[in-house]
Amino acid sequence: MRGNRAIMYAMLLALKMFLPSVAIPQTHIDITAKGRDGLPGIFWLIKERDEAAVGAWLDAGGDIEAWGYHRATPVLAAAIVDNWPMVLYLIERGARMDVADGRGFTLPYRASSTRMDPDGIFGPPLNAVRAHLAQAGLLSRIYEPAQVRAMDAEGDWPP
Repeated sequence: MRGNRAIMYAMLLALKMFLPSVAIPQTHIDITAKGRDGLPGIFWLIKERDEAAVGAWLDAGGDIEAWGYHRATPVLAAAIVDNWPMVLYLIERGARMDVADGRGFTLPYRASSTRMDPDGIFGPPLNAVRAHLAQAGLLSRIYEPAQVRAMDAEGDWPP
């Protein structure tokens, strides 16, 4: 019986991608479940590029500012792997754009240093992310990771 519920849930998630009005029962989402790496489940959903499942996880009360490897939040984890559609989605869901991880990576740094072609297939979401960052005044303050680590060590992060 449990396997059937998992299959039905997966089908609901797939249907939600095509019909956003489909309601996914919140009772089937365990926001405390960890991924295979021991991190909050949202990080595996980001790696799988599953926006509908990320949305369901957040709708169920998952923390959009959860910490993953090196204290990266979901929006920063998505930027680190160049998943710009997910970054844009998370920003639009209210993710903070001024975060830094333990390595010193920031969203403005990743958006400005990515090798993604702004005119390519991921160009529109990347450009939209850059527009959000510019509007927030964050593209005028791009710091190298070493600078961020030094500022953090001195207690000067965020600036």
